[in-house]
Amino acid sequence: MKKVFLITAVGVLLSAIVCGGVQAADKVEIALVPPAMVSPFYQAVIQGAEEVASKYDYDLKILAPDREDDAAGLLNIVETMISRGVDAIAVCAMDEETSVTAVQKANAAGIPIVLFNTLVELPAGDVFAYIGYDQRKGGAQVANYVLSKISGDIKVAIIEGLPSSYTTERAGGFNDVAATEERLSVVVSQAADWEREKAMNVVTNILTANPEINMIFGLSDEMGIGAGQAVKAAGKTEDILIMGLDGNESAFDAIRKGLTSGTCDVNPVGIGTATIETIYKALNGESSPKKVVTDTIIVDAENVAK
Repeated sequence: MKKVFLITAVGVLLSAIVCGGVQAADKVEIALVPPAMVSPFYQAVIQGAEEVASKYDYDLKILAPDREDDAAGLLNIVETMISRGVDAIAVCAMDEETSVTAVQKANAAGIPIVLFNTLVELPAGDVFAYIGYDQRKGGAQVANYVLSKISGDIKVAIIEGLPSSYTTERAGGFNDVAATEERLSVVVSQAADWEREKAMNVVTNILTANPEINMIFGLSDEMGIGAGQAVKAAGKTEDILIMGLDGNESAFDAIRKGLTSGTCDVNPVGIGTATIETIYKALNGESSPKKVVTDTIIVDAENVAK
């Protein structure tokens, strides 16, 4: 079995619980499976999920692979939780194939399943509901914000995540706006796999090759912060507007310190809250919208204190 992180509302579970153990007979057991714990985004999702799980007295099992690209590890966790006989499962996978497989396995076991941090419907499998925000809209919000803050030509570097609908939709929303605005152009778009350090290295190289860049859009907050570190090291903090996307506390801190310019806050705590509230409906025979959509808002130095 691959190594996984295990977190619950009451602390870290013993590995023996993952492999077996005795399920509490008087508690509903819910499995929440993020793609990894690398990003603070998922810590915020967990915060929201734990608050609602506590309200309903659910036993919340939170498990994740070591890396976001470890599809086999994620499916192994889902299979383990199915074997354990959990009452419901919430999953966020990085690719469609993994999501479909996880959903079909839960369907075969008769366990309700929801997908969080995505609104992209799968081509197969029975998903009770999708919980997340409009990622394309978030990318477009960033582009429109940039247009309002920079006069003249805007030369952009987009820092991508792993190949997925997350990267496609976020960058796509930005590019949709760029296609209609002559002064907004994407000069380069390179991957940093959602990681801060990789983003710092990628942006360092981009700035050397493309000194005309005056705006960087990291498709996650961690990559936005990495971009900010690279820009600071290059002595260009006053020359380049840097945006992220997630709404992590680390991003708010970076904005306060002037390391980055802003972020598109997608309310990760609210996504966690909505995920468990939706599971409650599934377990109690209540109806739910197929897509539970959370709001997004631009946060910068002017409103970060709020």
